[in-house]
Amino acid sequence: MTVADTGSATGENFEPVLPLSLMNRERFLALFYDPKRFDVHTKTVMHLHVLRVDGGDFALAPLFKELSNNSISYVLSRQNLGQVLEDPSRMVEFVAKVQEQFKTPDANAGEGGELLLYSFLEGHLGAPKILSKMELKTSSEHYVHGTDSVHLLEVSEGEYQLIFGESKMYGDVKGKVGSSPGRGVKAAFESMGKVQEDSFEFDTWLVESELLKESLDPAKVKLLASILLPPAEGDTPLKKSNAFGVFIGFELDVTEFPFEDHTQPEIEAELRRLAETAIEAEVETIKAEIKTRGLGGYHFHIYVVPFLKRNVNGVVRGIEDVRIDLATKLSGKTKKPPTPKKKPRSTKQ
Repeated sequence: MTVADTGSATGENFEPVLPLSLMNRERFLALFYDPKRFDVHTKTVMHLHVLRVDGGDFALAPLFKELSNNSISYVLSRQNLGQVLEDPSRMVEFVAKVQEQFKTPDANAGEGGELLLYSFLEGHLGAPKILSKMELKTSSEHYVHGTDSVHLLEVSEGEYQLIFGESKMYGDVKGKVGSSPGRGVKAAFESMGKVQEDSFEFDTWLVESELLKESLDPAKVKLLASILLPPAEGDTPLKKSNAFGVFIGFELDVTEFPFEDHTQPEIEAELRRLAETAIEAEVETIKAEIKTRGLGGYHFHIYVVPFLKRNVNGVVRGIEDVRIDLATKLSGKTKKPPTPKKKPRSTKQ
């Protein structure tokens, strides 16, 4: 991936300090049509990735399968991933460990979006992760506070971006078709504003404390530590700036679209057009959020993916169902039934 895709004008390729942990980035990217790039600002680039269309819907089954594959390198540190690759006889053991780390699916299931963000930052941007926050969990049913991921991008020789990740997946507000992309954008920037307000301290500390799990090479650990905390003055050739990586999953309502009256190529063209139109409409929202929250000094790498709200066997299914289905696939657990409401106790004597 060229540095041009990060917003830099150099257009050169550089080997990252850390290798990518994603084991097959080409297979993941092949699930999507060629992305549409939006240059929002000098330092803000957004890529729209649309899943390939199959039978009037986006091809979710191949996506779920590939994300399940990616979950191994996402959850495990490089140290533990190395153990799997060195001794494949333990594969089942480690796969079970990975599944256990994902929460039981519920209405707030968000770990699928975090996995998509990881896959894009490594697979498309070429920024290797330097923190496996899933391994920090004391219970699979708990979330780890802070940003959703931390990655390192080598922009040019000796110049790095420490990328803090945020992921959001929202459907339309009831009665407001087309509200989904804006909801995701605003929620993501609200979270990033809080990260800036906290001076990135919590996540930077986590990165530093977990570095030994990500590399067995002491020289690399030392180099990474010097990148994270470069001195303000002196002869150091290293420069580091904080940046944000963003994933937004949004919903396209096609419940009224007459699929039966269109050919497969026409359906494909229409879904891609709807997605592009929906995201173009949010460019000004992104600009406003960056300005209002005082985030103009940072680089942003934004990835957006549409999901359909459509009729399936007589039932309307949308992005909320996608989140639950993906969480079920990743965790191997079924959604918890809603807790029955207790009947109020009678006050009659």
